[in-house]
Amino acid sequence: MKGGRNYVWEKDYGNGSRCDSGCWSSGTEKQDDTTAILQKAQNTMSKLESLCADSETKIVMENGSESGTTMIWRNQDLFMNPFKMHYKTKVMLGEGSEVVDTEEQYAEERDGMVHTYSVTAGYVFADSHTIEEFIREQALADLDLYLTKLQSAQTVGTEEINGVSATVVTGILDGKDMADSGEEWADIREGKVDADTSIKLWITEDGYVLRHEIDATALMNGMRSGADPEAEPVDDWSYGEYVEQMTYGDFNAVPDFEIPAEVLEAA
Repeated sequence: MKGGRNYVWEKDYGNGSRCDSGCWSSGTEKQDDTTAILQKAQNTMSKLESLCADSETKIVMENGSESGTTMIWRNQDLFMNPFKMHYKTKVMLGEGSEVVDTEEQYAEERDGMVHTYSVTAGYVFADSHTIEEFIREQALADLDLYLTKLQSAQTVGTEEINGVSATVVTGILDGKDMADSGEEWADIREGKVDADTSIKLWITEDGYVLRHEIDATALMNGMRSGADPEAEPVDDWSYGEYVEQMTYGDFNAVPDFEIPAEVLEAA
């Protein structure tokens, strides 16, 4: 879930799009092209041995005329086989304010388990997880979901990310596909609350995903409201915005790292 950015979206208001050669392509052909782009991206990204993923999440809570903004940044370095991860997180309450919280975590696959070491406020907390349990929470697990479950997918133009040209694909992800196994997600998971999520993907010709952006505002409000209209709300606050943007890079070129000895000794 890691400055300002301007996006220019190209739109097609007709039933087909004009080719350079003068031919016309139908909506069905455009949909087939978009599907092929997503399939190639899923295949390319699933074969990566390492990558970095930098995310920025903006959360705006509203209550009438009151509002509060939380910004979360996370930088991840990932190796896939065997699994190894290092990330740093910082949290800021209010745009432009001081950082109020930081965390660093290491993880490595060893003896059939993923062992994690979280460093926060000068303390180290160690834990262990099954490989399946831990890896499905990581960046590529979410990305695989976006690439395989995207509905109403369409290409809307091209843009450059860090100087590399990419096709921009937009679509909708059903809230049921996003909801995890937690009880607070039950109403969405069972389809009692309609909470679709908007997705944007930037994909290169070779199938590398350079960035994704997800607007989960409706999903998060759906999780809070639940299915029972007579139920008492948790509080009077709601999500005015919940948007995550994650940029990927260093494909198969992440510098290796080791968990520092002082972290292992303090665990």
